[in-house]
Amino acid sequence: MVEAIQADDLDTARRAYGHLMERLSSAGAGTGGALAKIGASLRRGDLAAAQRTLDGLESKALRVLRGLRELTDLAAGRAEASGVTTRKPN
Repeated sequence: MVEAIQADDLDTARRAYGHLMERLSSAGAGTGGALAKIGASLRRGDLAAAQRTLDGLESKALRVLRGLRELTDLAAGRAEASGVTTRKPN
């Protein structure tokens, strides 16, 4: 779906979105938030809005990953200070 949106391929993006939602629904996963916004954008034929939502998700994911990395580094520093050795994730 992401590749289709980035390639401005509305038909493929719509099909991919439909398949994604079917799989999420059958797995009992939630389908709200950003996915709902992307779906609404695709129904309107607004690939630019779908891309903006994807960009926002990417930014949010990067912030979360940075936060996790900081927590990991902090925990590793505390463990080292207490004499416990830990393996730092890659």
